Amino acid sequence: MYTVTVYSKPLGGIAGCTRVFPDVLQAVDKVFRKAKGDILHDFVVTHIGDRVVSLIVSDGDVEEVIKEAYAVGEEIAEKRKLFKNPAAETSVSLTFEERESEAFVLFLAGSSDNELWNGLIPKGENQAAASASVMICRTEGEFCTTAELLETFADEKTSLRGISPVSLCDSSIVRTKVTPVVALGFSLGNGMLTGPLDLFDTPLFDAPRFRASQQ
Repeated sequence: MYTVTVYSKPLGGIAGCTRVFPDVLQAVDKVFRKAKGDILHDFVVTHIGDRVVSLIVSDGDVEEVIKEAYAVGEEIAEKRKLFKNPAAETSVSLTFEERESEAFVLFLAGSSDNELWNGLIPKGENQAAASASVMICRTEGEFCTTAELLETFADEKTSLRGISPVSLCDSSIVRTKVTPVVALGFSLGNGMLTGPLDLFDTPLFDAPRFRASQQ
């Protein structure tokens, strides 16, 4: 059994809530890298807007290493006097027996709206978990395919809600009526991650991006 945990917290943003400073990400990553071993099998540190997001594969309690890593990142942000977003931290996790071929997608949203994922979360048992800014969703096999899951974000109704599927490099918070959403694809094998693959980094999502931008 493995637990995939996603922890998201704003530590300090450049020009307000726009984006994370790279040194903050690197500092958090360094702490997790030192802790990798017995309980913490693998991890990825990424971002959405001013939020530092960590995806961790473990078979035990990783709360203390998360606390340590984010304290180091926050210290760097404070020294640079980066903007401290008062939005709350968020965390989700899924615990499951790894399938022979385990695929999942991590969605990151530039919003703290708890209602954002309504209508977008698959209903399969032990398939998905979501909180304000993040959602994890297993795909393939007995679940929907990755492509079927992503198709949801090309729907006109989703665009009309201002949800814009963007690549990670385009995920800065620069509009009030448009919410950037990033999709990162992973495979999991023996507790180790392969990925991420930036799934919205394709012109196939230009149309929903354009529709969302008209809000």
